[in-house]
Amino acid sequence: MRPYYDDPYTTEFNANVTECISRGDGFAVLLDNSYFYPTSGGQEHDTGFIGEAEVTDVIEEDDRVVHIVPLEVKPGPTTCTIHRKRRIGNMQQHTGQHMLSAAFDILYGIETVSSRLGEYVGSIDLSRQPTETEISEAVELVNMIIREDRPVTVHYAEPGKLAEFNLRKPPKVDGTVRIIDVKDFDMSACGGTHCTHTSEVGVVLTGIIEKVKGSLTRIEFFCGERALKRYYELFGSARESSRLISAGIDDLPSAIRKIKAHIQERESRVKELSGKILRSVCDGLVQRVEGTGDSFVVIDLSQEIESTEDLRFVGSCVSKRTKKSFAFHRAEGNICYMNLNLAVEESQANSIVDSLRSDLGVKGGGRGGYYSITFEIPAIEKVVGLVRSRVRNG
Repeated sequence: MRPYYDDPYTTEFNANVTECISRGDGFAVLLDNSYFYPTSGGQEHDTGFIGEAEVTDVIEEDDRVVHIVPLEVKPGPTTCTIHRKRRIGNMQQHTGQHMLSAAFDILYGIETVSSRLGEYVGSIDLSRQPTETEISEAVELVNMIIREDRPVTVHYAEPGKLAEFNLRKPPKVDGTVRIIDVKDFDMSACGGTHCTHTSEVGVVLTGIIEKVKGSLTRIEFFCGERALKRYYELFGSARESSRLISAGIDDLPSAIRKIKAHIQERESRVKELSGKILRSVCDGLVQRVEGTGDSFVVIDLSQEIESTEDLRFVGSCVSKRTKKSFAFHRAEGNICYMNLNLAVEESQANSIVDSLRSDLGVKGGGRGGYYSITFEIPAIEKVVGLVRSRVRNG
């Protein structure tokens, strides 16, 4: 039996180092008696010290607790210390997770499919997406149970005795099952460290909600000191945001909506003006293409065009207004973006582009004689040379 099962509050203890084995860049230490919790059941491992050696990881191997340290530790008696703040935070998070999952199950029959207990934020994956009201009511119920200071006790169910316990979901282990009992609220099989009273959880707050894996919904949550930390982070962000836009914190949503509407109006106007400018650019490009006797006109638009989207626009526009073959291109970093208009038979145009892909590693494609391709800048002379030769020679 692991000592932390029934005594999660001990964070300083004496033990004997029985083995210290070199492993990677550090050492794996075994103790004859350890209160360190190894990563398991979705809960983060403890950290701390074995003598002067810092414990950076704790894992379970062959039913043994293995402590990973950077320094060699001599066999024999030693003093061990677990980082208490991390241990308590993990306990608050784990008990809070049981209670939040129970609340969704009790109120709405929404099952928790899986859970994660991170170093700062936890999350549960629910079998369906709850409404905002359901989330609010579940959190309200959990915090009411916290305020009632209900005892959280541990039971051990021997094989064949599980039916005596009203478990929220079947256990995933065989043999003796450890059960965490939040009085008159939840019973769940679990091997983690937990608070002994609900009041120790402090408070439970939810965070980001997102869809995952089909119909599942993931809800972030924060408990105890981690919830307070998250509150102050969000309050600080809200206060800074209110300062930046000269609005009260309570007025932020309406102020942001006004700013968003103003931005959308401006973007619409800019898009309209940009369209007029690009159409004017197209007029000039048509004249440049038509004004030369060259059968294949190549124009670098890196200075005139700011984006590949605009390049595609002018290329498509000009292609509809001229019977000549042309290539408009612009550079972005080491990549050349080119729009080809090949005023030849479509089968011949497709053959030219196929050759560009197979011979010069060009990417992209198109149809109807109009193509968008990309390649590295140094290849531009070979690309232009191949197209020019094929257009002229048929």
